[in-house]
Amino acid sequence: MPPRTMPPPIDNAMDSAAFAAFLQTARPRAQALLQRLCPGDAEDLLQETLAKVWRLRAGFDPAKNGEGWLLQAAFRVFCDHKKRRLRARGNGSSDAAQAPAPARPCEVELKDEVAHALAALPPLQRELLLGFHAHGLSLRDLAARHALPVNTVKSHLHRARRLLQEGQEGGER
Repeated sequence: MPPRTMPPPIDNAMDSAAFAAFLQTARPRAQALLQRLCPGDAEDLLQETLAKVWRLRAGFDPAKNGEGWLLQAAFRVFCDHKKRRLRARGNGSSDAAQAPAPARPCEVELKDEVAHALAALPPLQRELLLGFHAHGLSLRDLAARHALPVNTVKSHLHRARRLLQEGQEGGER
């Protein structure tokens, strides 16, 4: 593939002024796109995008290109930024086996974790917790079903939630 050549710069000051006006009106959408894609680096990427399209403004045709041209350039700058970061971390390969694990575990893993955490609770606390959260029973219904005062049911629910929270925090360390 032959190297791409840059279009010659525009000498006409009127064209540059019109292009600058276009960038001024289209800038918020490009900034919003980059903010969604890369919140921490959005402003830097926007500046890089604007500099890039300014250099390539001779190829801009408002009748054909419009705002989509700027958004496409912003997306390409984002992709280049992401590739640079991966290379800097020593992970320049696009091999799926080296891709980071998903941030959220799959449903099967979540179900197993919940079942394991619930199994670790004392039986009464587990029954009350499931009755209240999974089956939608009221505190009074649970109190009547287990022959307990309502405040005792509240205490058991509080302890059960605390144990689940402590177990979750202990598993993250």
